[in-house]
Amino acid sequence: MSTITRVLSGKDGVGKSTVTALIGEQLALSGRKVLLIEFENGLRTLDMYVGATQTKIYDLDDVLNGRCEIADAIANSSLSRNLDVIFAGNARKDLPKDQFEDMVLALNENYDHIIIDTDCSEESLDCITGITMNNLVIATQDIPGIRDARYVCDRLLSAGCVGVKVIFNRVNRDYIAEKITPNLDTAMDLIGVPLFGVIPENGDILNITARGILPKSKTITRDIAKALASRLEGETVPLTVL
Repeated sequence: MSTITRVLSGKDGVGKSTVTALIGEQLALSGRKVLLIEFENGLRTLDMYVGATQTKIYDLDDVLNGRCEIADAIANSSLSRNLDVIFAGNARKDLPKDQFEDMVLALNENYDHIIIDTDCSEESLDCITGITMNNLVIATQDIPGIRDARYVCDRLLSAGCVGVKVIFNRVNRDYIAEKITPNLDTAMDLIGVPLFGVIPENGDILNITARGILPKSKTITRDIAKALASRLEGETVPLTVL
């Protein structure tokens, strides 16, 4: 049985696809069989991050609309043979939610982890609510980012979702010191759910964003992603804020 995790955010551009790829890679490198699914038609990025661009002609939209079998749309990542991905479709349009949940359940026995990278649209928030074990909300520490994360967390909790936690990405210590952004304690009080991890603003993140690929060498961000992956496995890993 898979551990099914949903990664989402209150707005675009906060790094949910980056975080999804980083966690997926670390789980795969630890020997787990991992599938990443991008449930966000029209905004494909995961294929670049995991090194699987142009390896498949079929995508999630094709699967859910019956144009191919599930196996035809599963691509293997160049980062690890244990890491697979199903791309989002290129066209921006709604996806059939019931078929998506059936697809995830059909893959449940094949993977240790299924991680779904999705937006916070009504369609996405109402989908797979009953089968996710973790709902990780990626947020930035600015006031708009905190407000949007609070909205998403409230929606998830009101829908009965379990494992709702927040990961702060691109945290800038100088901004906190200069009181440009709230500190972590204040941000957590405003959002109202447990903290799952903190990723500081650093060259790793800027490099990933600029180049569209994960770094090949050992980095601070990879160490943090390894800790996040271990927490998804149920391990108790101390939270380190660099």
